[in-house]
Amino acid sequence: MYKELQEEVYNWLKEKNKKDKNFTFSVRQKANKGAELNYFIGTEKSNYFSTTFWFIPVSYPGSSSDLINLVFDLKKEKIEFYIQFNQTKNPSDNQNKCDLILVQKVKERLKDQFKRVYYSDEKAKMEFFGIYSTTDYDSFDELENDLENLLDRVIPIVDEEITKIKSENPDFIAHRFTPEEQSKMLNKMDERFEKYNNIDELTNDLIEEENEFINLDFVRNQITLNQILYGPPGTGKTYHTINKAIEIANPKFDLTQDRNTIKKEYNRLVEEGQIVFTTFHQSMTYEDFIEGIKPETKDNNVIYNIKNGLFKEIVSKSIDNWKKSTSGTKQTKPFDKVFQLLKDEWEENPMIEFPMKREGNDFKILGFSDSSINFLKASGTNNHTLSINTLRDLYYGIREFQNQGVGIYYPSIVDKLNSYDVDFESESINSDIKNFVIVIDEINRGNVSQIFGELITLIEEDKRLGNDEAIEVTLPYSKEKFGVPSNLYIIGTMNTADRSVEALDTALRRRFVFEEMPPKYDLEGLQQDLFGFTASHLLETINKRIEKLLDKDHQIGHAYFINKNEVTIIDSFYKNIIPLLQEYFFSDYGKIGLVLGAGFIRKIEQDSVFANFEHLDYSQFEEKESYEIINHKGNPENFGNAIKLLMNR
Repeated sequence: MYKELQEEVYNWLKEKNKKDKNFTFSVRQKANKGAELNYFIGTEKSNYFSTTFWFIPVSYPGSSSDLINLVFDLKKEKIEFYIQFNQTKNPSDNQNKCDLILVQKVKERLKDQFKRVYYSDEKAKMEFFGIYSTTDYDSFDELENDLENLLDRVIPIVDEEITKIKSENPDFIAHRFTPEEQSKMLNKMDERFEKYNNIDELTNDLIEEENEFINLDFVRNQITLNQILYGPPGTGKTYHTINKAIEIANPKFDLTQDRNTIKKEYNRLVEEGQIVFTTFHQSMTYEDFIEGIKPETKDNNVIYNIKNGLFKEIVSKSIDNWKKSTSGTKQTKPFDKVFQLLKDEWEENPMIEFPMKREGNDFKILGFSDSSINFLKASGTNNHTLSINTLRDLYYGIREFQNQGVGIYYPSIVDKLNSYDVDFESESINSDIKNFVIVIDEINRGNVSQIFGELITLIEEDKRLGNDEAIEVTLPYSKEKFGVPSNLYIIGTMNTADRSVEALDTALRRRFVFEEMPPKYDLEGLQQDLFGFTASHLLETINKRIEKLLDKDHQIGHAYFINKNEVTIIDSFYKNIIPLLQEYFFSDYGKIGLVLGAGFIRKIEQDSVFANFEHLDYSQFEEKESYEIINHKGNPENFGNAIKLLMNR
């Protein structure tokens, strides 16, 4: 299929070149081993091949590929194609600096125009941007129209940005291949084909080509561990966390499907414990998030147990999976599942006895907390506990058994866990590691330093378990060693109207990558007509005025306008937009009037309202202007007239 697809792509491009001599593309020039008769860069062994449409010199350590590549991928026994841009963020000379600018400019123009786009985060060493086909194909005929659409939209924008950069940097070398260059490449390819056409004459001393393309799996692995989506209200921050969480927890899921299907997958991952959602608030504490002592009633007695917070719970699950995947033992049954079976059995029969090596020293379990097992010794003493984390390590063979202290009680429980003969869908200890996600909505509304406590250090990428600089701390209540694994991702959202990015806790800012979510005016759901104006034009006009009077952090999000008609927009104005403006301007109706116009805000003309009483500031109070909001609910015609006044028409 590899050779056939290459030939089909080549013939298609060649046909476009016949119709338009300025439509040029690259073909393979060298006869590398295994690719002597290939049309394009790539080998059948790698299952990739690529072409490009521009001559743009680029160099950085370890690179031999072009700045821009159109890649065809056959790794999944189906066909996927994508166009990718790749350049170092630390260019060595002016040419490579211009290369970087080109990638960044094209990314800004195209990243919101396609459904399946991936790009590197701010901390990555490379500036990567890729646009991927939205589905996998069985043949070239199936993908032809989508490929043509991609090239028609991308190539002109790249050409435009090259022209702009060259106007400011005349020495920048970048251009479409000329017809003359195209002809030379094709002639050289024909000579290679003629030379190596006899398969028996192929030489073994050719250099084997290495793949230089970045596939989708690599891109997904570059997702930052800690990220915050920030922007004004209504820009889709919480909405997008669903997609991002799924992309991390289940990278193989197709996010181009309808919203209901995406939500079902999100709910499934939540039910399975791979995604946890929470919202920070002023009352959130370390005890809620990590661990704390909480009272419980048992047998009419109040007891105080150490309870895990939601962050510690998901860390525990991610650590279990991480240890399961990295321990290298042959254990086939996940600890969390067999441990739950132990708890279930104990609930039914609390008198289970666990044998010791010395006869007559059997012990019993008295109960479970989130972090420990309380047990009763044969001697009758009951103030003894076993750590669940230690038990997990012993079960997976990560830690050695100790023949002293409470260490002599673990082997019996490990044997019990191993005795459960249940099929867990053949989960292997060496199976792929799973990713876990905690989504923290309104992360800036909580006291982050208080909520995370000493664990703020542990979420740094190089401090995660398994890394060279990994750190564990001892928790204050349970006294357990605690670390955060590299398969746990944190996604936060932040409303900039509530607190600006600059005012955010410095410790938090250092450990997160920030992605701005501004209002988008080019969305399909904003192109409808509302009283003679497009929704996008109306929204943009309001936001320009707000930015002048306040700043861009207090703009109005597109969610309040998207897919609204001339009836529903009235509700949106009176239930969402006007209340937001009242909050932004502290009920300064004069400024609200500057945003919405005289159709929504009017001055109240009234006689003196004060009692007859002498006061130094009487005249000042008397002259103070009063305003009111004009109610157009239920009257679309008047509301439409108010919109026209808002737009200065």
